[in-house]
Amino acid sequence: TKMNAIDDDVIAMMHEALDELEANDDWVGMVVANHAENFSVGANIAMVLMASQMGNWDMLEQMVKRLQDANMRMKYSKKPCVTCPAGMTLGGGCEVSIHGTRIQAAAELYMGLVEVGVGVIPAGGGCKELLCRVLRGVPADMNVSRMPFIQKAFEQIALAKVSRSAEEARGLMYLRPEDGISIAREKQIGQAKETVLGLARSGYRPPLPPDYLILPGRNGIALFEAGLRQFHDGGFATDHDVVVGRHVAKVLCGGDIQPNTKVPEQHILDLECEAFLSLCGTEKTQARIEYMLKNGKPLRN
Repeated sequence: TKMNAIDDDVIAMMHEALDELEANDDWVGMVVANHAENFSVGANIAMVLMASQMGNWDMLEQMVKRLQDANMRMKYSKKPCVTCPAGMTLGGGCEVSIHGTRIQAAAELYMGLVEVGVGVIPAGGGCKELLCRVLRGVPADMNVSRMPFIQKAFEQIALAKVSRSAEEARGLMYLRPEDGISIAREKQIGQAKETVLGLARSGYRPPLPPDYLILPGRNGIALFEAGLRQFHDGGFATDHDVVVGRHVAKVLCGGDIQPNTKVPEQHILDLECEAFLSLCGTEKTQARIEYMLKNGKPLRN
């Protein structure tokens, strides 16, 4: 696809590759990579716009859920899957990358969750995975506020922060300490393959689901809403920025739940999907997508 945009066919290909990986003992793992300048610039927004304008919600929901499922299958695959982001790795491309067992990134990497630029939120597991990253070090039984950690994730998504290098992507938590960086792009896939083989040889086991997603629920959402209102009153955020920001907050705080409720990953994924579809139904999000397709830059409406 153009710029390796993610559409139904790309998602079907991911599922097919994972089916083959699981069914066939000849394979010890998988490398997700390409030889293009950019790994992927995200979802095919032209298709999202068309489906939204036609009110084809079932099709959109299917697409979101199939991408979420493909990413979750990769994360919990019994065999290691190493992703190779390079160049522009944005939106859905970033989401696919961060669900790998390991990342072997090219040093030149523009990576980030940029969905708010077109008036939606990351819905392929990006919010969920970033939440896992920021809360990973906080023990589940520790009585501390999770808000400062969630705030970091919120800022990254709401401000659509993009790394200017692989090392910077580590600071944004898209790369973990255990992920690798290839200085020479032509060696990236070879090094990823070595990583897969090394993991397989050392008796790889899939990760356990996180037990530390303890979220502030409606209290957290209220705090973010107050912050968004201040931004709006100060002229830093448009009306629709606030609408999108509220959806991001709702997903990251775990929706309408009691404070300090422990939730499974699937709970966040369902909230992502709901928020994505809800935003696609708004006129202003459709206008943002249209503007991006015509002009290649975001519309501030």
